[in-house]
Amino acid sequence: MTKVKTKKGPKIILAVASLLVVTILSLSIVRIVKNNPPKHKDYAIYLYGEEHGVAKINKKELALWDDFYHKQGMRHLFIESAYFDAAILNLWMQEEDDTRFEFLYDGWEGTLSHNKETRDFYFAFKESYPETIFHGTDVGHQHERAGQYYLDYLIDNGLENTEAYTLTLESIAQGEEFTKTGDLKYRESKMVSNFIREFDALDNEVIMGIYGSAHISKDFIAFFLGIEPMTIQLKKHYEPQNILIYAKELTRL
Repeated sequence: MTKVKTKKGPKIILAVASLLVVTILSLSIVRIVKNNPPKHKDYAIYLYGEEHGVAKINKKELALWDDFYHKQGMRHLFIESAYFDAAILNLWMQEEDDTRFEFLYDGWEGTLSHNKETRDFYFAFKESYPETIFHGTDVGHQHERAGQYYLDYLIDNGLENTEAYTLTLESIAQGEEFTKTGDLKYRESKMVSNFIREFDALDNEVIMGIYGSAHISKDFIAFFLGIEPMTIQLKKHYEPQNILIYAKELTRL
């Protein structure tokens, strides 16, 4: 009697597809649950995930900062930008004209940050929260432009032998490496180490941070690429020290 061979291909495809669906649903459920952290704790770090350049999210971020700024005296804002970008923003915050910001903004052309919503967002800080201090913890994107601009500023002002000069060179090197390799794990690890450096340099300050949601919790892409988001790594680093982190994705409001 001849045995009939069954085709395994469709069954394998169906099994893989089912596994993908289950994985995506599981990750979504975990993200929803974790996106509702308890509010009444003594947090030192408040991190919010955003979709870049979305007006309603920017509005919520400003409302959060307004509350922290006026009611809690918070002044340090961590952002998904390079060290030298934040340094240029801090110079701009102290000056009457907007030349430095316009330089940065022009360099954002072609990115999700080059729009009216983002522009208005930053001007709100200068107009309403002038004591805000930005901290950039990303790798040095636009290192050849903004990085060199800030390096030239430091040189022109005789500041070559300063920590700012050293950190600018470091940020530029990180940007060059990421541009060359496109290694997302490398970028995430540097965002973690840069964040730790900036936070640990403060004197018992409570801070707020704004980052893309992919850096707040693990999404489908991060899961399959094996990338542990910045916030998860920071929690592993700080919470054993009793430094608590509040993390929420504003994209899920």
